Amino acid sequence: MRISRPVVYALILITVLFLSFTIPGDKGLIRSYQLYQELKHLKAQNASLKVKNESLAQEALMLKENLAYIEHVIVQEMNLVRPGDKIVVFKKEKK
Repeated sequence: MRISRPVVYALILITVLFLSFTIPGDKGLIRSYQLYQELKHLKAQNASLKVKNESLAQEALMLKENLAYIEHVIVQEMNLVRPGDKIVVFKKEKK
């Protein structure tokens, strides 16, 4: 069975028109792929922020309840020392 030339040309024209309307544009395949990539990125970012949030919540709890941790943070971040502690400073040798 042979298909006539006008039918083949019509099918090609319809296919080209269909592709020209579906690939580009706001609802096209390219935009869909871009949105999919953005969604993957946002999900990964959301997961890392959840981990960071849990860590910060744990630290906040420790700062509220654990005096030894509070002392540790004060010594580490503010460079404060308790009375009677000795400070040792190491100097780097020049080569």
